[in-house]
Amino acid sequence: MSQLREFAQHKADFDRIHTRIVALSVDDVAHTRETWEKAVHRQFTILSDPGAKVIREYGLLHPDGHDGQDIALRTTIYIDPNGNEVWRRVSTSVMDVPKVKEVLNRIQAAK
Repeated sequence: MSQLREFAQHKADFDRIHTRIVALSVDDVAHTRETWEKAVHRQFTILSDPGAKVIREYGLLHPDGHDGQDIALRTTIYIDPNGNEVWRRVSTSVMDVPKVKEVLNRIQAAK
């Protein structure tokens, strides 16, 4: 959640480099909407994927899950304007989630 808040706080930086942020969550629509309103203050799109269909397609489903529930791997992906994945960073823990500066630098280096 802290990465989403940080991304929302730096939306203008992403706008300057013509980068759109889209978050994807296995949470249901109600929880996703609450996060969108309260944590990111409607600064970018958060998609709800409770069946984890898209998350599976990207290979981001945590193999162990939690109490029989699907859990996504915390991952930051940069997809270029042509729809090609340029890079991804799978975080090993909440503390390992990349900060905005790292993400902005990676995006700028890839352009």
